[in-house]
Amino acid sequence: MNEQLIKIYEMLKKFKCKNVATFDLTENGETKFFVIASCLNADDNKKVADELCKNFDLIGEKDGYHKGEWIILRFSNIYVHLFISTIRTKYNLDRLYKNREIDLVKYLKKQKSK
Repeated sequence: MNEQLIKIYEMLKKFKCKNVATFDLTENGETKFFVIASCLNADDNKKVADELCKNFDLIGEKDGYHKGEWIILRFSNIYVHLFISTIRTKYNLDRLYKNREIDLVKYLKKQKSK
């Protein structure tokens, strides 16, 4: 499992992001992960985005940061989507990638029990 993915997931949980979901979008030998999470409002999204950028190497820009309703961050092969709930429901990326979802909670519990 990608260690950076786990660290990002744990940080999102630490910042009390809601409905954190992870997806493995590996295609044509290129490993790519999506992480989708919700915050209460645009200001919270921006705070979480700022903290992630302090701890991980951002590639490119913080797309959507100005408005804050849907912020997309790229860290190496991990794309983080931070939403406010209404925008997440509207675009429903979770449904689009449902068959690629990774249960990181189960994985982390399994690792801790070893």
